[in-house]
Order: sequence, then C-alpha cells, then structure tokens
Amino acid sequence: MPRLLGLAVLLGVCLLADMNRCEADGPAVTVVEVPGQLGVRIGGEPFAVFNVGPGLVKPYVFPLRAPGGHVVNTVAPFDHKHHKGVWVGVEHVNGVNFWGGKYQQQDAVDTTPNAERIANKSISATPNANGSLTVKMVNDWQGEAGKPVVIETTDVTIFPNRLMVYDIHLTAGADPVTFQDTKEGFLAIRVAPTMNGKTGGVIVNAAGDMGEENCWGKTSPWVDYSGPVDGKTAGVALFDHPGNVRPSRYHVRAYGLFAISPFGEKVYSKGQSAEVPLTLPPGQSFGVKYGLFPHAGDAVGGKVAEAHAQFVEWTK
Repeated sequence: MPRLLGLAVLLGVCLLADMNRCEADGPAVTVVEVPGQLGVRIGGEPFAVFNVGPGLVKPYVFPLRAPGGHVVNTVAPFDHKHHKGVWVGVEHVNGVNFWGGKYQQQDAVDTTPNAERIANKSISATPNANGSLTVKMVNDWQGEAGKPVVIETTDVTIFPNRLMVYDIHLTAGADPVTFQDTKEGFLAIRVAPTMNGKTGGVIVNAAGDMGEENCWGKTSPWVDYSGPVDGKTAGVALFDHPGNVRPSRYHVRAYGLFAISPFGEKVYSKGQSAEVPLTLPPGQSFGVKYGLFPHAGDAVGGKVAEAHAQFVEWTK
C-alpha cells in the first residue's frame, strides 16, 4: 500500500547567499514509496520515479519530467537497451562491464546475484532544513558469484526548481578495484526520442559550442540537451562541479545518449591526454558531484547558466 512519507517541504525563492532564507509559499516536494519504486512529486505534480526493484539489472530514474509534465528521457530504446532512464555505470571495472555488457542489455532478470549487475540494497528519502529533499541509495556492483566489486552510495538531493544534485561515492569491496580509461560512463541519461539531435534537438555547452561534434569529449561547466516534447521545447542539462578531482568530460551523442564522466581522459581527448586509471585499495572511496537539471525551453529559456551557478553555490 502506498506510504506517503510526510515530506512536504516548502521552498520558494532562495537567496544564493543563504539557502535557509526561503519564501514559505513555494512548491512542496513529496515522495510516495511502493515496493521497488520511490516517486517524487513537486507541487503535487509527478516529477521523477526511482526504480530499484529486484528484477532490474540496475537502478534507474524514469520517467523524469520537465515543467508541464513533459517526459525528457526514455528507457531501454531498441538501439541501446542498456540505456535506462537516468543511471550510473561505467565500463572496464576489474574486467567487469557495468555499462553495456550482455547482462546489462536485459529488460528484466531474476533475483540471482550476477556479474555486471548493479543491485540496489537500500533506498530512503529525507527532508533537509534548507527545503531540499535527499534520496539515498546504496547499490552493490556485482562481480563473479555476485561478489561486490564496488559499493556505490549515491545521494540525490532534489530542489523544487527541479535541480537534482548527484553526490556519488564508489567504495572498493574486499579486493582492490581499478577503473580503466573508457568513454562508456558515468552519470547518464537517454533523452526522449523526439529531443535527440537527429530529430531537431540542440546540444550546447557553456562556451556556446553546439552539436555532438563540438561538445563530445570536452570539459565544460555544463552541457544542455533540448528539443521538442509533446509539441513544446524542453531540455535537460548536466553540470560538472569545480570541486571534483578533475574536470569531467561529456559523452553526448546526437542519437540521444547524454553522460558525464571523470574517467576516459585518453579516449575523450582522442589521445591528446594520457590514460589516468583509478585504483582503489579495499575499502577506499572515490567521489564526484554532478547536477542534473530538467527544464522548460532551451538552454537560454530554461536559465541553465543561472541554475549551474545555483548548483555551485548550494553545494559549497
């Protein structure tokens, strides 16, 4: 039976200098939890659903909605079935493919532990004093016989302007873990089919570079992907954080894949930079922080640059 978690959180116009000073008449952020799903509403309207059930190859967010209820992502498209909503994953981790391996191509699986599976162990939601709401997930990245290669702890803090802050920590299991150079990762979204760059969508970064050919593999404070949805223009932006270990790069494609990754220095730079593999001793962690921002309109109309400035200020 649905369980409404008393998470009506009010947030209006917040001053960048003081997130605790908020108007009391802003939209409410609420959640409803059922087995295998946690749904988020903003102002009483559906916003996002976290899917974490035992029959999944990995947790993912779908649907994700821009203002007006327009869904800006898709799940398991015919050309890349491992692209599921919004997800976290990466290729080449101790020889295990947590991105697009054969197991990851499936729509539904049994509950048996399996190599390549990212299994959710827990999910919960907590309101914050500043008016945001944090969804906490713990996921096991399973190797052979289901042994955790990596333990992922991801906190997703959601603000009523639809900004989602992903604070992702990866911890090595009982053995050392190495993340190799790869373009296949890391925090990713597959945009709605009508939004993609082959059907009228627009890709643009903070420097004003446009299109896959000018944005793929580059570093940038943000990249935005917008296009038509239900007869309206809607978009989603990914934000890098200046406090991350190195500037991240964007795996953004005209067919609809949109991702940001701290891995892949050599492949993203087309050999101009050396590989920078990351090895963690047992129990040691590595963390990154990213923003994801669904919005109405294009990058200008959706005030993406302003939202990125808020992301940086709110996450100091």
